[in-house]
Amino acid sequence: MNRIRWKYCVLLYTVVGGILFTACSNHDGIEDRKDATKEIKGSQFTLTEIPFGADTEVSTRATEAVTKTDTLNLGNGIEGEVTVMRESKEETKAATRAEISNQHFTIKALSTTGQLLATLKGTVSGTGSTKTFTPDMGTPHEIELPPGTYTFICFNDAFTESGASISVNADKAGEALYGYTTQTISGQHYLVNFEMKHLAVRMRVELTAYWDINGIKAAIGTPTGHGYLASSNITEMASMANTPVVTSDLTLPTVTTEASNYTYTSTSDYRYFLASPDLNGIQSVGYYCKFKAGALYGRSVVGKSLDIGAILPTRMQPNESYKIKVTLYYSYRYLFQDGSVATLVQGKRAGKTAVAAMISNNKAMALTDAGSACHWSNTQNSVQTTHTSTDFNTIYHDMDGFNHTWAVLHSRTGVALGNDPNFPAFYQAAHYTPLKPLTGAAGTTTSWYLPAMGEWALAAQAEGNYNPASLTRWPDTNTHQAWNERLMKVVNVQAGGTTPVWGGSLGWYWASNEYSASSGYHIITYPNSSYGFYFAANPKATPFMAVRPFIIKN
Repeated sequence: MNRIRWKYCVLLYTVVGGILFTACSNHDGIEDRKDATKEIKGSQFTLTEIPFGADTEVSTRATEAVTKTDTLNLGNGIEGEVTVMRESKEETKAATRAEISNQHFTIKALSTTGQLLATLKGTVSGTGSTKTFTPDMGTPHEIELPPGTYTFICFNDAFTESGASISVNADKAGEALYGYTTQTISGQHYLVNFEMKHLAVRMRVELTAYWDINGIKAAIGTPTGHGYLASSNITEMASMANTPVVTSDLTLPTVTTEASNYTYTSTSDYRYFLASPDLNGIQSVGYYCKFKAGALYGRSVVGKSLDIGAILPTRMQPNESYKIKVTLYYSYRYLFQDGSVATLVQGKRAGKTAVAAMISNNKAMALTDAGSACHWSNTQNSVQTTHTSTDFNTIYHDMDGFNHTWAVLHSRTGVALGNDPNFPAFYQAAHYTPLKPLTGAAGTTTSWYLPAMGEWALAAQAEGNYNPASLTRWPDTNTHQAWNERLMKVVNVQAGGTTPVWGGSLGWYWASNEYSASSGYHIITYPNSSYGFYFAANPKATPFMAVRPFIIKN
């Protein structure tokens, strides 16, 4: 009797595919015994891992479009967008390779009727991409089979055996590997290969905000049917218990460094959910991501929930890997290029571009500066407007920047200052090009203009929580006032604009008011940690002042 002994190896390499388990032939031999049975040695089995990942974007929707969550926003001054991305094998490859190392597997052979004929148990040990299979002490090292068709089963110790059944609990979902192959045993040359597949869908959360991320936690949960997976027939993983699953908290790593686009992004680790291949995966309906701790924009996110099931595929398959990309915004109203007013997420959902941030029911501040730094006027030492004043109450409460820019009666030159290049600040504001040209119906908006001092105070109040009543006179030490400059920055940059706050820009902005023959009024957007929101007057030829236009919506 001639016996050919094989060397048994476990091979780990990347395979893209679905639930497909195959066998392959090899010129290594199966020994024919005198009783006509075939003796398959442990060395004739190999294992190949199918990694997580497939490269397809699934869906993108704003959270207000998702059913079973807050519409328009998440409440408490926060709104958002959620994108579900099916991750590619390249993104998940490194973690997958580590997961299959040094595991214990059980191999079984079954007849086509499901009767268990023999059992082989063994361990995988070693390092690197090739591993030697060593059967457990005291267990069979071979399987003796009469010629025929058999199903070979392989699973790791994440499964629990009970008679002819095996099962997996939710807490082992990320570890469970399972493979089978059907093969006819009749000849001499066989190598039985198991393509080991993860019996889980995995997910992680990527959070992006225009605010530093610190102390934020979330959890992914399911409604029913994902807590326990079992099989009464060992060849079928077809039974799912009706048990809800809520994962342990996902901690979003702290991120305090701002990216070039003003965002902060943090990505959690993975959570796993059992998915039966024989039930065609798991239904995504009801899956949610809920925040458990933390705050953004000075507002708590605790209890805020995203219905991710509404944008996941209807059914998710084993071995799929998903990144839930959540972008959270400070909820604020904007003027869009078509003349409409809505929150940022509402406008984005409709495919619109914001051009200005609303500071009242009918006034808005542009999201970018107009031109480069410039003079208030090119002519010095002469009174050039009809509204020159040094009176605090008159200037501080002036809301008429539009007429100061466009009314000929407000100019002593006989020309509206917005059309006179000799007044660069006014001219640049009047000829401002927004992020997208205004295309609304005629009469929905007026022309851009250089704001008055009172309108600057209104903008600081709306965007940065400035309290206008805190300033009662100038010039004195109370000329600069407390405010939240971070919020003003967020309002502008999250909509695609630039920050008007000192440090990210010049932070010095002309107003349309004239202080004297030689000076014009301006504001400075100092951080609250230094001077705060600041009102002053400087020579009209000051070269480093910027222009941020305003507009009126009719």
